[in-house]
Amino acid sequence: MPEDNRQFKDFEHTLTSEPMYRGDPYGKKKKSWMSMIIQFIVLILVAITGYSMFKEPIFNLEFAKEAVTFHQLTNFQETVNNITNLNINIENIDNLQSKIDLLILVFYVFFAACILSLILTIFTLVFNRTILKIVNLFILAIMLVITFGFSYLIKNIAVRISDSMSQYYVTVKPEQILTESDAIHNAIILLTCCIALIIISLFFRNRKPKLHS
Repeated sequence: MPEDNRQFKDFEHTLTSEPMYRGDPYGKKKKSWMSMIIQFIVLILVAITGYSMFKEPIFNLEFAKEAVTFHQLTNFQETVNNITNLNINIENIDNLQSKIDLLILVFYVFFAACILSLILTIFTLVFNRTILKIVNLFILAIMLVITFGFSYLIKNIAVRISDSMSQYYVTVKPEQILTESDAIHNAIILLTCCIALIIISLFFRNRKPKLHS
C-alpha cells in the first residue's frame, strides 16, 4: 500500500509540474517577409508588362516611320491607310489577314494570362502557398513563350508583305517593313525577371516557430 501511495504522488507531481503540450507544439506560422517583398515586386513587374503591351507600340512600320499599338493593330487596314500614302490592301496579300487575326487572338490570350497572374500574385502575397507560386510560374512561362511568339508572327507578317511587293518587282527587306518595338523587348526582360524571382521565392516559406516551455 505505501508503494501505491508513492507511485500516485509521483504521478501527481508529474501531472502538476511538467509542461504538457496539446496538439501541434508549434504556434501560428510566421509569414516570410522576403517572400512577400519578392511577390510584391513580381506584382509590379507583371502589371507594367501588361500595361506596356496594351498601351505602348508593339511594332514599327519602318517604311512609314510610324509605331503601331495593339489598338491600331485591331484595325490594321485602316491604320496602314491612315499613316501611309500607299494603297495597300492587306487582304490581297497571301494569308496576311489570317496572320494578323492570329496575332490579335494571341494578344488576348496574353492579356488574360496577365490578369490571372496578377490575381495569383495577390493571393500569394496573402497566403504564401507554394502551389500558388508554381501555378503562377507556369503562367508566366506561358506568357514568355507567347511574347517570343509575337516576335515570330511580326517577322512572318513582314516576310509576307515583302514577298508580295516582290511580285511587282519591288525589292524590300522584311526588316525595312516591320520591326518589333520596345514593348516586346521589355516584356521578355520583365517576364524573365518575374520567373527568376518566383523561383527564388520558392526557398522562402512560412515558418513554424516553436513554443518555448
